[in-house]
Amino acid sequence: MTNITSEIRSFNRFYVSHLDILDQFYLESQYSVTEIRIIHEIAEAQQTTAKNICGILNLDKGYMSRVVKRLTKDGVIEKCHSVTDRRAFTIKLTTLGTELLKELNDIADDQTKLRIQSLTTSEQEKLVDAMATIKKLLKNEEDKIAPVNITYRYDLRPGDIGYIIHLHGKIYNKESGFSSEFESYVVETFHHFLADYRPEKDRLWLAELNNQIVGCIAIVHQTDLEAQLRWFLLDPSVRGLGIGKKLLGEALDFCQIKGYKNIYLLTTNMQERALDMYKQVGFELSETQEVSQWGNTFLLERYDLHL
Repeated sequence: MTNITSEIRSFNRFYVSHLDILDQFYLESQYSVTEIRIIHEIAEAQQTTAKNICGILNLDKGYMSRVVKRLTKDGVIEKCHSVTDRRAFTIKLTTLGTELLKELNDIADDQTKLRIQSLTTSEQEKLVDAMATIKKLLKNEEDKIAPVNITYRYDLRPGDIGYIIHLHGKIYNKESGFSSEFESYVVETFHHFLADYRPEKDRLWLAELNNQIVGCIAIVHQTDLEAQLRWFLLDPSVRGLGIGKKLLGEALDFCQIKGYKNIYLLTTNMQERALDMYKQVGFELSETQEVSQWGNTFLLERYDLHL
């Protein structure tokens, strides 16, 4: 245990030093890191109370009172009478406060980009994955997502496909830098899927958390003996819970039951997490081609699995 705690403390020292947050003021502003955190939380809530912020950030009430007084004096926040209790006050950002936060966020974004610019796309993804793992492991128990909370279905409902398209556009833009042209491509693929949909040969599985789609995968028939695996996607917030493995297993079991002899998929060399899963179940690279589309240049790859 001593080695573990030493490593954790060593990482903490490294990361604090890496972020240059040992200075008294955050990003050369007139506010401390904690004060900026308070401003962030107020912005997230849009309108909240000092008591709520104390609970979220585990702050002393006296300290919070002094910060609220200062931020109010500086014109960063303003107090408003509570709608439910005229004796109480809520706080929210002023126009000045919103502009200040945007300016600091822009500076922080630029600094972050500079810190990771020497890393390859693959290394950046590994860094983000490692950070996500730390966040997931150190969350309070009540905030953790348990696999038992994930539900699965394959009945299509109004709005499902629209939301899946939204997820593809959002996640691939953030993780692979794909432009809105990619989202247009996904729309087109779903148009063909619905036009040729055969329930006895095609299926789309959905994973949900609190009735919201967080993952999907599909099998689309090409011939009586061949099918394509499509739209395998997981929201970053639920990765590492075995959801992808379950979805992939369900899809391949369906293929065997329906008598498909060959399953193929088209992907890119940038989707490293998914590629590892494909290879683990037996998919093999059969074609590769360098392409420039969707605002990026990458290897378009085909993988096949013979059943």
